Amino acid sequence: MAASTWVVVANCKIPELEGISTRLDVDRFHLYHQGLELPTSVLPSFDVDVRTMRAAASDHLPHSAPRMAHTSIRLDEDVVAVATSAFNEDPVYTASGRLNGRFAYFTDLFLAPLILPSLGLPVVQRHVAATPVEDETLIEHVRRVSYNTVQETRRTSRGWVTRTVHGDDPLNRYWRPTRHNPMRAGNDQLHALRQVIGDYAAASPHTAFTTLLSGGIDSGAVTFLAAELGLPVVACSVGSPWGNEFEGARQLAGLAGVELVEAELSEDAFVRAIPDTVRWLGGIAPEVVEVALTATAVHRDDVLPPDRALLTGYGSDLINAGLYSPYDSDKELIAQVLEAVHRTRFTEELNSRSALAHGRPVFHPFWEWPVMKVALETAPGCKVREGREKFHLRTAFNASVPYEVAWRQKIAVHHGGGLQSGVARRLAADTGHDDRRRVYHHCFALLLERAADGHLDDWESEDVYERAAHAAKATL
Repeated sequence: MAASTWVVVANCKIPELEGISTRLDVDRFHLYHQGLELPTSVLPSFDVDVRTMRAAASDHLPHSAPRMAHTSIRLDEDVVAVATSAFNEDPVYTASGRLNGRFAYFTDLFLAPLILPSLGLPVVQRHVAATPVEDETLIEHVRRVSYNTVQETRRTSRGWVTRTVHGDDPLNRYWRPTRHNPMRAGNDQLHALRQVIGDYAAASPHTAFTTLLSGGIDSGAVTFLAAELGLPVVACSVGSPWGNEFEGARQLAGLAGVELVEAELSEDAFVRAIPDTVRWLGGIAPEVVEVALTATAVHRDDVLPPDRALLTGYGSDLINAGLYSPYDSDKELIAQVLEAVHRTRFTEELNSRSALAHGRPVFHPFWEWPVMKVALETAPGCKVREGREKFHLRTAFNASVPYEVAWRQKIAVHHGGGLQSGVARRLAADTGHDDRRRVYHHCFALLLERAADGHLDDWESEDVYERAAHAAKATL
């Protein structure tokens, strides 16, 4: 079982965390953590990068909302400050007891049943039919700190005072695109991708990389550009009993000159990954769970070569109109793109928890601001033309690869190997109905029960899935 990595900052002791974590007392705060890289030299003032779970010394506090930096938690004498990224990929949760003044910030939703009792709050999971609104979670009394926000809680003569500053939403600037030439827009996005991937390598000069390669343009461009930069890259393509994209992946890996690992996972491997996926997402929306299943499965089944950071093509569909619905005007397509990006602020589908639990850094180059900015500036007529999505990216990539590679038919990550339909059929066979959300809901409930008993990580996926499927069948 993977070991989760997390941090909790509270103004009261939390006895339930004592046996499963390391505790540091910093002035009036108690910091509990598991897996946090925290050199003692940075105390008593430090920042925790929530994406990497690494701490570094700090000498000032943020006073205004950040723009594109990673989410961080800053601890300094009598103040804790959470500064969230503009897209909130790696959330920080918060809960507070209004009557007793106790509060906690934490990075793992499944710590809630251990934290809430110390705050004088009950642990209540929302009903399966309830859909959390934006920063709400599946657990009552627990919310995410909102995106693009700095929230400070400080000790004063009047007690604990919280101040929240919301930054301007950068998405509001992109209703009037400025890039109207498909080739130029595509080249600019590939250039931004190349720079971002190069920055990853420069920040960790001894790091080797793995890419999840479907053979499509998104993971294909990431793989091709990483190899073009001379980075040590191995590509991995994942198949299932329901299908694979190995042929396309072989062609693209050959063009990039990189080794390709073909991983054929069983149906049971994907089913075993369901509780883990719910665990790392903290959510049960079927579409989101099924998008994340492949990455979770390759982590938990040790498919990827060890000691390598992971590069993905995730996020390109959202910013490049890869999954657009029929529209009547450019404004409608722009609205689709901006809404798709906005939704990710609450789905947590691009968080780093699963990869960190398996000791592997993960990077999503398409979700870095230099790449996103180019995509959001690109006009709908460049993204969708003649019925083809990502027209601009394909046009530019076609200068480096053959036509049949650049213009290969788009297949969504959870459809590429027939995964979504295959999982849906398996769940229907196990439960007698097609309400997948109900199965995921019971997975969440069972994991919450185990966490409440102190078993945050030591549980068996097969057991959780079987119990969840049985409960979903019995309660329908």
